[in-house]
Amino acid sequence: MDMHPCPNCGKSDVHWDSALTSDEGAPARRYSGSCPGCRSPRAFVFRLPERPLLPGPADVVLFGGDDPSELLDAGEWLYVADVCAQAAAGGPGREPGPVLSAEARESLIVAVAAMDEVLKFIPPEKDEVPRAGFWSDRSRTLRQTEPSRFRRRRLLTVRNTYRDALARAAS
Repeated sequence: MDMHPCPNCGKSDVHWDSALTSDEGAPARRYSGSCPGCRSPRAFVFRLPERPLLPGPADVVLFGGDDPSELLDAGEWLYVADVCAQAAAGGPGREPGPVLSAEARESLIVAVAAMDEVLKFIPPEKDEVPRAGFWSDRSRTLRQTEPSRFRRRRLLTVRNTYRDALARAAS
């Protein structure tokens, strides 16, 4: 929700209240609040999965099922991975060290899960995220300026690099 700031003033630090609801008959969770900048009402409704997702092991984060996300597009998931990997490394352009703090480890675990979400957008017979996997302005711009970042091979390499850094830090 923070990735979608207020369209009127650009603020994103809303205090969200949540409640169970339905969306076209499907169970959902509704988040609502007021923009702290302009007081405009804000709301997001997320459909809940048909069956609950089972949590993974302690070092695995799961964001969704086997299908591509409907909430964030491929570029937004890559952005999440980038931000988390940078946080784990201590800043842009740096690599995670051999020893990770608990916070850095958690950030890298989320980066791996976000990379997995990007990969879900690639159909089995394709080698890159198709155009339909980009619907936000940020993502379309990223795809246009750095299209190679959305190729399966590169995505797998980056994801595996994050996994390797986690494994090194655990040993």
